[in-house]
Amino acid sequence: MAEQQQPNNPIPPQITSGSLPETQEDFEPGPSSGWPLGSLLLAAVLGLAGCGGAGWWGMRWTMDPEADRWARQWQTNREMQSRIGTVSAARYDILGTYGEPHEETMVFHVQGDKGAGQLVVTEFGMKVPRVELRVNGESTVLQEGVEGPKPPEHE
Repeated sequence: MAEQQQPNNPIPPQITSGSLPETQEDFEPGPSSGWPLGSLLLAAVLGLAGCGGAGWWGMRWTMDPEADRWARQWQTNREMQSRIGTVSAARYDILGTYGEPHEETMVFHVQGDKGAGQLVVTEFGMKVPRVELRVNGESTVLQEGVEGPKPPEHE
């Protein structure tokens, strides 16, 4: 047999075959510092999830009464009656609100005996808010907003 030549490698190997464990049984793990780091990571993730959940619940808890108020206010509107019917539930739509271009727009999900939709209220720089009903991708303006400063509220 011809002798095999080693490739010309200028970097000598760092590990010799005698320093590696031969089998799985020969391997003895040393003390690990992975569990404290994992515990801290888990605590951080759970803490962020808890804060996010508390914020979500708090926003819904404070804004759902506002959704009920707007739904009751527009309950007798002809367009609302024909497309939604008698409103049985109204809730604040957080994701729908954040998708709107104006800061002072609120989106409420309304459910009735004839269907469901969104009541979109924009108070951005309006003396009288703009109110829009969206059902199945169709939008109907229930009230055009009137621009100008809001009148002072009476206590």
